[in-house]
Amino acid sequence: MKKIEEYHSNTQKSAYLFLMPSLIILTIFVFIPLVASFVISLLNINIFMNDISFGGFVNFNKLFSDSRVFNATINSFYFTLLEVPLQIGLALLLAMYVARNSRYTKILRSVYYLPFVCSMTAISIIWSMMLDPNLGFIPYLLKGIGLHTISFLKDPKLAMPTVIAVTAWKGFGYTLTLLTAAILNIPSSLYEAAEIDGAGTWKKYVNITIPSIFSTISFCIVTTTIGSLQVFDQTYVMTQGGPLRKTETLVQYIYDRGFQTAPYDLGYASAISMYLFTIIVIIIFVLRKYVLNRGEAGNE
Repeated sequence: MKKIEEYHSNTQKSAYLFLMPSLIILTIFVFIPLVASFVISLLNINIFMNDISFGGFVNFNKLFSDSRVFNATINSFYFTLLEVPLQIGLALLLAMYVARNSRYTKILRSVYYLPFVCSMTAISIIWSMMLDPNLGFIPYLLKGIGLHTISFLKDPKLAMPTVIAVTAWKGFGYTLTLLTAAILNIPSSLYEAAEIDGAGTWKKYVNITIPSIFSTISFCIVTTTIGSLQVFDQTYVMTQGGPLRKTETLVQYIYDRGFQTAPYDLGYASAISMYLFTIIVIIIFVLRKYVLNRGEAGNE
């Protein structure tokens, strides 16, 4: 009995040693900044650290009456509700055709994955140039076929959908890679049995493939949602939050109040960041309960 206890003790020590590097990184780059952000949100403080004073929950009361916070919240949800289904839906459709181990499909998967490894800032600059109504390649093509010049990034109705389309185009390769890996792990005997029963390609995909990879789909939904709610690079580079603040998101507004627009109110910017953190936690809790758990149960 003593030897068993010693064995378990040594196993636990080894586990903690393996976890230690990750815990240290999380502590330094996640937990400490999170606590610091909450502390700063309770202060009246600017970027120059002058005249620091305790303000309590004044900054939090202020954000609930700030129309730009409300507007940025709506824009962030609008972006997330369109971008997440678009990205995952596109990846699911293409996974039907690239989930094979042929040379051609491997090349396709590599091509689709390339935009994901590129910088979002670089991608945004390139697409901004391509969509420019005066110099852009895409407006030139549209004009060549007789259509009017379209200002994709300057039209209040088209700016956000354009940013969403660019984001989905950049990110779907990563989602596609995860889904394809999951599909390739499905036993071929399931498909063979379905073929004997007369099932076609679409029925096999709907009734076998999607239920078998639902846990991977759930993981993609959660991670993509977290990233979408924190969208910043593409809106800042492509539209600067315009036109008419139709693409200003919460992270962009946090940056604006803390580092771009005087008086550089770090306390207020931190309060908005804690507000965004709370939104993400609530959404992830709901997704965890109703999406991830269902995916895990489906694989048991």
